[in-house]
Amino acid sequence: MKKNLLLAILATAIFLPAAAQIKISGTVKTDSGAPVAGVTVSDGFTNVVTDAKGRYKMIASPDAMYVFYSVPAAYAVAVKDGHPDFYTRLSKKQKRYDFMLTPLAGGAEKEFKLFCLADPQAQCDFHVKRFERETIPDIRAYVDAQSLPCYGVTLGDMAYTEGKTDATPMLPKMRNAMGYANSHLLFFQTMGNHDNAKAPVAVDNHSSNINLAYQRPFERVFGPVNYSWNRGDAHIVSMKNVYYLSGERSNKYQPAFSREQFEWLKSDLAVVPSDKLVVLCLHIGLYDRTNPYLAETRQLLTRFKEAHIMIGHTHFMNHHRNSLGIYEHVHAAVSGAFWWSCINGDGVPNGYTVYDINGAHIKNWRYKSVGRDESYQIRMYRGDAEFGGEYEKFRFPYTHDTVLANVFMADEQWRVQLFEDGVLTGDMERIPISRDNTPEAGSSRDWWAVGYHIGVIGRSYGSVKTGHSRMNGGGRKGYLTPCNHMYRLKLHNPDAKEIRVVATDTNGNVYEQTRFTESGDYSENELMNRLYTTPRKVLDKEY
Repeated sequence: MKKNLLLAILATAIFLPAAAQIKISGTVKTDSGAPVAGVTVSDGFTNVVTDAKGRYKMIASPDAMYVFYSVPAAYAVAVKDGHPDFYTRLSKKQKRYDFMLTPLAGGAEKEFKLFCLADPQAQCDFHVKRFERETIPDIRAYVDAQSLPCYGVTLGDMAYTEGKTDATPMLPKMRNAMGYANSHLLFFQTMGNHDNAKAPVAVDNHSSNINLAYQRPFERVFGPVNYSWNRGDAHIVSMKNVYYLSGERSNKYQPAFSREQFEWLKSDLAVVPSDKLVVLCLHIGLYDRTNPYLAETRQLLTRFKEAHIMIGHTHFMNHHRNSLGIYEHVHAAVSGAFWWSCINGDGVPNGYTVYDINGAHIKNWRYKSVGRDESYQIRMYRGDAEFGGEYEKFRFPYTHDTVLANVFMADEQWRVQLFEDGVLTGDMERIPISRDNTPEAGSSRDWWAVGYHIGVIGRSYGSVKTGHSRMNGGGRKGYLTPCNHMYRLKLHNPDAKEIRVVATDTNGNVYEQTRFTESGDYSENELMNRLYTTPRKVLDKEY
């Protein structure tokens, strides 16, 4: 019923009378003047391909803001002001748009690294400054240590417009923070549900439906919202899959594509050979949803030798294969629990994921926690450890001789083992996801993270018996985040001198942890503690 209703909305969205057709044309050539054939040129609604002389023609949509090309693999990504420069703003007075490409000296880059960042979600200058001072230096240092070419992609929610808060002024500030001079990385952007114009929005002469009206501020700062680019044997696509259902309230939306978006994607992928790797970058997970054009999109990806879907939105980690066997990588957020700490609600530290791409294959991926070595992939607890603070405390609902391991990136392909004094105890069990509001038998939640956000800093609390949290506010549900990667196993000898968790990932990488995070221990990240104990006015001045 819900799907039928949304299909009806998609089909009957309010449109203004169509403007006159806009015929545009141009060429794609090298910097030496040689034509480049086979390049896809688009306005975000229609795709055309350059002919043998590098020429293209198209009828641009009246709703289109840009004309752009899909960067070919054998050519450099053009750069302007520290950002990819593959698009040009359309003008009613201009009919011709030419593009110039520079061939890569060594040809297509068969190996490169792709950095995926989810939900920077800046709502104020303090958030931008934390991003600039914590995340960006970490990325820059990591990039500088690599020998392969590196590229970046965000997975939505650069800003955090919601309700009465208009965070669109943060978009240009975040663009500036992510520029190449700061990050040493070229970032391609994806739009999220909070990257929208502040409601209410309405149709106008350049936006024939509310979804276009919502996306205009993001487009003006970051460029097209549906586009593709190529590196080596990989074809990378970014798309907005947030479909707004109300012009009055921006929190009324569903994950979906419009018919025009789906047709654009189908046309874009039609010219990509099936032996290529396709990486589809979105904001909201497809999972196995049947919302409009999501199932059809998953089917489009099955034609290719390998396909991966990159996702943000949830502020927790969840790598899994969908029903078609396609990996869907749901990334923990750069902003963690909305910048109230340095961790996500599932206990994963603020950070980003780096994918090693070799030919048409993603051969490896690792999570990089901000401020920590990339070997840090596990946090370990006793089964009865208690966490929290003056507002509330939470105890893991297991016994003292049970070892719990939060293995940040784990999925069903990982093997997690427990050792006592060098002897294998056994394979740890991945706890099925639970959605308990208080610790209950079989819980998979990371109560260390819940204890910090709700119990220590008092998110969701106003005035309680012990006082008033200066960080009060926020719905409790937002900090009771599902954890998809908690493991458990009972010890043979609770008094063993060394207890060690060893995790082997999908690609054969091995990670270890021997340190328990004991009851009440929030020493893992000094910055997190300092953010709580230092008055906000002092932090604002320092940042």
